[in-house]
Amino acid sequence: MIPTPLLRLLRYSLYLTIIGLAVIELIIDAVALGALASFDYGGFRLSFSAEKGAAGYTMFVTLITLLFIPALTFANVIVNRGVGAAAKLNHIINEVSISAFFTILWFIAAVVMAVYAGNGDCRGFSLCSKFKAATAFAWFPFFVFLVQTVVLVLIMMRIRGNGGSMKTPAYEVDGAENLPTAAPPIHVDNDPYTHSAKDENAYYNSNPQVAMPAPA
Repeated sequence: MIPTPLLRLLRYSLYLTIIGLAVIELIIDAVALGALASFDYGGFRLSFSAEKGAAGYTMFVTLITLLFIPALTFANVIVNRGVGAAAKLNHIINEVSISAFFTILWFIAAVVMAVYAGNGDCRGFSLCSKFKAATAFAWFPFFVFLVQTVVLVLIMMRIRGNGGSMKTPAYEVDGAENLPTAAPPIHVDNDPYTHSAKDENAYYNSNPQVAMPAPA
């Protein structure tokens, strides 16, 4: 079983890694898009519409990643600043859903980029090198999101196992395990005759010199 502190560390570290990779992809993809838009071959401008569409989609996924993931990572800080609605982002069921959704988006982006990048050697062709670089980096966020989804599912299972709900924040991995346990019920005997018999027996047991009266 993965220790709880390690799950917390993995969740936070993977989110920061995703943000860093998205920033790199944003820069590389912007360079590739610029090269596609300005490419000139002997005075002829080629449209590269399919390649532009693939790079544009990847740019879109990158931008929404940089919009949502920092808000998800630092939602508790945002809540402390007075934005209470941000707390819903950290509900474990929401985090699992968001992470799975972005895993699919990045997988599509990487596959589409790979289709148009091809398998051949660029042979020093600048445009090809830039597009292949953007394609290669598109796979990194996909794999990290995939690992993050698995980690969040493990956190959700840990929370549920500890009695927490699907609305428990993901950073509270302990769930309900730290809640005080209920005290055992106290049995109260309301039969006065039972108490009288017990008291009488205790009296004669502690005073052996006194003879117990014979039953009538």
